[in-house]
Amino acid sequence: INAEYMGEEALALQAAGCFAVVLECIPAALGAAVTAELSIPTIGIGAGPFTSGQVLVYHDLLGMISHPHHRKVSPRFCKQYASIGDAATAALTRYREEVEEHAFPSLLEHSPYVLKAPEAQRLTGL
Repeated sequence: INAEYMGEEALALQAAGCFAVVLECIPAALGAAVTAELSIPTIGIGAGPFTSGQVLVYHDLLGMISHPHHRKVSPRFCKQYASIGDAATAALTRYREEVEEHAFPSLLEHSPYVLKAPEAQRLTGL
């Protein structure tokens, strides 16, 4: 990482009229230094705690992707706050099973639409 170049580029972006700069995958000290040089906000993603704000990819934050491969390649700066992916996988598996077993949709609970008697009688002749 060329810290001096990054600082110059951030200042050039500010001079060009940018309203904020995203700093990604840089050392915390560099994130702090660039933030201190700018009058516009910096948003960090893997840039340490000293930027003006933070952002994470919500799929990572919520643990939405439960495939083992994804866990191996998730950035080290990510913090997972939930395991939504495990819950989603379980729900989708249960849904598939119920559809395959013809348990869903239930005629009584999940089929609220009815035909008027004359229309229903016409269908019986089809």
